[in-house]
Amino acid sequence: MEKLKVGLIGLGQVAESHLDGYREVDSVEVVAGAEVREDRLRKMVAAWGFKGYTDYQEMLEKEDLDIACILTPPLSHREITEKVAEHGVHILCEKPMTITLEDAGAMIETCESKKVKFCYGASYRFLPACRKSKEIIQEGTLGKITLLMEVFVGGSGAHQWKDLGPNFYPAGTPGGGGMGLVDHGIHLIDLFRWITEKEITYVAGRGNFTGGSPGSEFLTMIFENGTVGQLVYNDATYASDLPNEGSFSWGGGWDISGHLLPKGSWDAHAGSIRIHGEKGALRVFHYANMLFLSTEGRQVQIRVPDRPMPSQFALQLESFAKRIGEGKEPEVTGTDGMKALQVLLAGYESFETKRIVEMKPLD
Repeated sequence: MEKLKVGLIGLGQVAESHLDGYREVDSVEVVAGAEVREDRLRKMVAAWGFKGYTDYQEMLEKEDLDIACILTPPLSHREITEKVAEHGVHILCEKPMTITLEDAGAMIETCESKKVKFCYGASYRFLPACRKSKEIIQEGTLGKITLLMEVFVGGSGAHQWKDLGPNFYPAGTPGGGGMGLVDHGIHLIDLFRWITEKEITYVAGRGNFTGGSPGSEFLTMIFENGTVGQLVYNDATYASDLPNEGSFSWGGGWDISGHLLPKGSWDAHAGSIRIHGEKGALRVFHYANMLFLSTEGRQVQIRVPDRPMPSQFALQLESFAKRIGEGKEPEVTGTDGMKALQVLLAGYESFETKRIVEMKPLD
């Protein structure tokens, strides 16, 4: 079978993790990459051997691509999506989908009009421990899910904290640090919807803004069946975890300060997701690739496939390529990305209005 040709737009740090994963996918070949920083472009071309461009539009014109992976900051996603769609190239777009619901809707409409498939980069759905968790939940092992939660608190203090800057999120708009509500929590909003297979009906929250002072962030989500989802973040303080609470991480991942950890390294503050049901609970170490089940009278470790980070990027692209070949919609669509963004922005609205926000159907 002929391999699908892939081009990357944006060759920052996350591109290296994507490329590490893509080496596992037999059905695709990365043939080109575009990056405006010439020094970064030279480095990536030398390391990975694809053809490099400083202008992604030139890449689209000269390369016969099947898939373009948009790995640039969210501020640029709408413009790039529209340009890629004009060339009839299918799109895999990193999270967050964009920065406004208007832009997200326009991206979906453009892709539909050009008959281009749009895959939203909700890579947490493809982490083996997360996928196994959903399987256990579907089997009924936990009973009705009552609470899903992630708490990620730490860093190097407010004096060393930096937000991602206006190239990612415009000054004065929802933004903040790389491990905060906007840039990280967006993963969990989507993951909680996917795991529960329920829609979010009410939201309350508080988040940081680009160019503002850091503070504690939270998002409380009430699902249509009464399940509660809770996210709590602060990446501008210090961790209160104790030494015995750390672990070796089978997969790579990002620490609370946004630094990439290599596979098999010690993670003193390993991120985890807690899922509680009426009959049991799960502790999901999504990057460390470990899963623990607690039920009445027992606590056990559940084996998960040995494909930790960065293999979620491989599994994501593998799935997208397969769906393209079958003429089907991607596992994760633009509507999924838009819904996650809608929930995120509702959290900011709730803090501004001092009210719980009811989620409305997307137009």
